[in-house]
Amino acid sequence: MSSIPKTTAPHSGSFINLQLVTDWQELETQAVIFGVPHGKPYAASAFPNNQSTAPTALRKASSRIVIDTDAIEADGDPSAPLAAITIADGGDIPLFADDVEQHYIAAEQAVRFAISKGILPVSIGGDDGITNPVVRGLDGLSDVTLIQIDAHLDWRDERYGEKDGYSSPMRRASELPHITAIHQIGIRSFGSSRQEDIDDARNWGAHIHPARDICTHGIQQVIDSLPNGGRFFVSLDVDGLDPSVMPGTIALAPGGLSWWHIIELFEGLARKGDIVGLNVVELAPENDVNQISLIGVGRLILKLLMLQLEKSESSS
Repeated sequence: MSSIPKTTAPHSGSFINLQLVTDWQELETQAVIFGVPHGKPYAASAFPNNQSTAPTALRKASSRIVIDTDAIEADGDPSAPLAAITIADGGDIPLFADDVEQHYIAAEQAVRFAISKGILPVSIGGDDGITNPVVRGLDGLSDVTLIQIDAHLDWRDERYGEKDGYSSPMRRASELPHITAIHQIGIRSFGSSRQEDIDDARNWGAHIHPARDICTHGIQQVIDSLPNGGRFFVSLDVDGLDPSVMPGTIALAPGGLSWWHIIELFEGLARKGDIVGLNVVELAPENDVNQISLIGVGRLILKLLMLQLEKSESSS
């Protein structure tokens, strides 16, 4: 059994007024949402960054994300209300004395603990560096297909001597035995990737789905390429969506995925297999417009949880 996580209580109240649990020994829930605010910086002057404020900002937007947990979502066929599933706010992974290494270790242990208890983990970053410990914490599972939604390939071995930063999560994931497939969805524009990084990704076997192809041909071709009966972990970098949908990020890149691409993808994942967790990164509240990105992220989290947990309930 993994060590029992102890988190810090948010100052802003819990996400959508969920039960707040900071001693995870007390978790009795189907899913836990928790903040991992800090990625490893490439320069001391860049720490902390605005993305570290995202878990607090997301909680503060709760009243605009959901008005009534007994309401039925109108995006598709009528289904059970949100109140039919159990979710807890697991607080935030603490940071002591700016020790990001220990912050990463605690995040990894939190994911590992949730998986060991059969609880679906939802981590809220923070920049994309937090994807590294979160994906490492999935090692209680096997044969995981990593679904990366992102504008950028994130396959650098290191930048400025740092191997665990926001340019490297897919490279680090490729080194883990429990990650057996990676689908990179929405890739476009300029990032830190060089030709050798793209070659390394393809040689490893990563499935790269450019945003341009998806915008031309639709997302169904991506869904069709996923394994039937798969075990899917979703890493959602919000810059994977078009800035017109998700302006609250740092690396804005026109030509991204639409809201309905993501909804259709989530529904496809739930049909094809089981969703084992979600990681949301690169949400930058200072760049948001009227909280639209915060509202969108909050509703995407709930959409994914409803798709998986409602399915789990009906099969039990």
